[in-house]
Amino acid sequence: MAEMQIYGNNCNSYVIANSLAGNKHVIVDPGAVVNEARQNCFDRLSSEMEKDGIMIKDIGLTIITHAHLDHYGAAEEVKRRSDSLITISKEEHEFFQTTGKQMFKVLEAMGLSVPEISPDFYLKEGELHLGQEEVAQILLTPGHSPGHIGIYWPAEKIYMAGDLIFYGSTGRVDFPGGSARLLKESIERVAQLEIEYLLTGHQYGSPGIIEGREQIRSNLEFIKRNVFPYL
Repeated sequence: MAEMQIYGNNCNSYVIANSLAGNKHVIVDPGAVVNEARQNCFDRLSSEMEKDGIMIKDIGLTIITHAHLDHYGAAEEVKRRSDSLITISKEEHEFFQTTGKQMFKVLEAMGLSVPEISPDFYLKEGELHLGQEEVAQILLTPGHSPGHIGIYWPAEKIYMAGDLIFYGSTGRVDFPGGSARLLKESIERVAQLEIEYLLTGHQYGSPGIIEGREQIRSNLEFIKRNVFPYL
């Protein structure tokens, strides 16, 4: 009998290469170091990046969309290996310090490390200038978590959604700090943007990237029609 492989949880990570001075890179949501299935997610991330000629040591900034372990867990490890800065929204960091850590008690009981988050500065709504040419728009999109953010790149019409929107579904709202009302409002807001590439936080139903304005619009309409009523 073939051995069944068990795959644990981890997020999609995105790299904006050579976007900082000195050809440093930005990474969005570096994921976990080791997940609940004892898979070394950080080693895999490092090796996959190296295939594209991107080294962890050259990361200059780590952006965390929200403080769930499968998204932020490796941030301090990235900083240790690269001396990169870490940023998250103030709302999300304050939530993590008060209530958010309680979500991870079960993982600690399994012997998994739950690292702290030590941001070098806070994200807030508005423009984030990464270099002479790279300008992103930070949007506060609560619902999945209180201080969840999304990142919009208007020049390329790319939206990094974190766990707000997936292919055919949304982020869950039953974790501490979740809100169905705020999630719906956040999705309605994002739906007003001109988006050609929707980069989601997990490969639920797709590789994680929904491409094309019509495909994105159809996905949002499906969610509003078939998911919103059950949130």
